[in-house]
Amino acid sequence: MPTLTPFESSNLASRVYLVQDELTVGALLNDPLFSIDAERKTSMNANVGGRFIRAAKDAFAVCAKGSGRFKEDVFLIFRGSTNANNSADWISNARIGLEFSQTGLPVHIGFNQIFRSLLGDIRQFLHQNVTSKTTIHILGHSLGGAVANLAADWVKKNYGRKVILYSYGAPRVGGFWFARKAGIRLKEQNIYRVYHKTDPVPMIPVFPYTHTPVSDTGYQLHSSQSIVSTEAHDIKGYRNAVKESTWASLQGPLAPFQIDHVIEQWLRSDHQPNAADPTIWDWLNAATIWVLRKVLLGGLVVAQATFIGLHSLADKIAWALKTGADTSKDVSFWVVRLLKKIMRVLGMPVIETTKELTQAFMRKVLIRLIERITYHAQQAIRQITGPR
Repeated sequence: MPTLTPFESSNLASRVYLVQDELTVGALLNDPLFSIDAERKTSMNANVGGRFIRAAKDAFAVCAKGSGRFKEDVFLIFRGSTNANNSADWISNARIGLEFSQTGLPVHIGFNQIFRSLLGDIRQFLHQNVTSKTTIHILGHSLGGAVANLAADWVKKNYGRKVILYSYGAPRVGGFWFARKAGIRLKEQNIYRVYHKTDPVPMIPVFPYTHTPVSDTGYQLHSSQSIVSTEAHDIKGYRNAVKESTWASLQGPLAPFQIDHVIEQWLRSDHQPNAADPTIWDWLNAATIWVLRKVLLGGLVVAQATFIGLHSLADKIAWALKTGADTSKDVSFWVVRLLKKIMRVLGMPVIETTKELTQAFMRKVLIRLIERITYHAQQAIRQITGPR
C-alpha cells in the first residue's frame, strides 16, 4: 500500500487548479500516476458560493484510477479557492456556521455544501473503481484540503478501505467531535496535514473548530517570513518546500501550545505576548479551548451546537465564559487571564478585575479576535488566482 511522497502530493494539489480550464485539465489526468483508461478518470463540478449570493457551479475536483505502483488505488483531488467564479469561493469560505456532515458530525457549512454537491459523482466513481485491494488517496490545498477532510471521513465510513489524507495549508474543518472521530476513523498515521508556520489559513476558523487529528501537530514547515504572511499560503511555496523531503524528515514534536501544562504556564505568566509571532493565534485558540474545558468541566458540548456566523459563535463562547466565571473563583481567574492575553495581542486596554467581565464585553473582545485572524487568512486566500 504505497503512499504519495510529499512532492508527489503537493504537485498534484498544485496542478489540480488546472481543472478550471477544460483545455488543460487533460494534462493533469495524463499524469503517469494515473491509468491511461479514460473511463477511469473524470473531473467533477461543485456548487460553490452562497445559497442565493454568488452561487456558481464549476470544475472543482478530479477522480482518477492509479497506475504503476498505485495500480490498485484511486485518487480524489480537490482544488483550492480561485477568482475564476465571481468570488463564489469566498462566500463558501465565509459561511462559518456549523451543520452536520454526511457522517453526522458538526462541520463548516460552506465546506460541507461543496462536498455534498460532489457526493453523487464521488459515489459513482468509487463504486466503479474500488476493489478489496484499493487504497484511496484524497488530497487538496487550502479550500481543497478542507473538502478533502470531509471526503476522507465519509469515504472511510462508507467503504472501509484504507484512506490516506494529504492536505496543504488547509483551514480547520469541523468541531472537536468531527476532528476526534475522523482521526480515529482514518488513523493518525494516514493523515498528512502540512502547513507553513506563518500561513494564516490553517489558523482559522477559531474555536470550536479543531484540526484533525486532535492529538497531532501535523507536518509544520519552516517559513522564511517572521510574521503571518500571505506568501506562506501559496501552493507553489509548499511544493518547493517539500521537494526533497520525506514524510519522516518533515515530522516534528508536539507544539508547546498542544501541551496542557505549558498552556497553563503561559496563561499564568505576565509576559507580554508578541503580537507579531505567527504562532500567537494558535496559542490563543489553544488557551481558549483549555479555559472552556474548565468552564464546561472537561466537555465542549455547549460550543458544539449549531450556529450561523461569527457573532453567534462569539455569543456562545462569551456566554460560556461568563457562566463559568460567575460560578467558580478558580474559573474566573482563568477567564481573566485569557481575556488579558487576548486584549494585549489586540492592543486593547487590559482589564484588571472580574467586575469588568460582562458577557457583552467578552463578546466584543472575541469578535475582534476572530475578525483579526480571519482578515489575515482572507488576504492569504485571495492570493490564489489560478493554476500554479
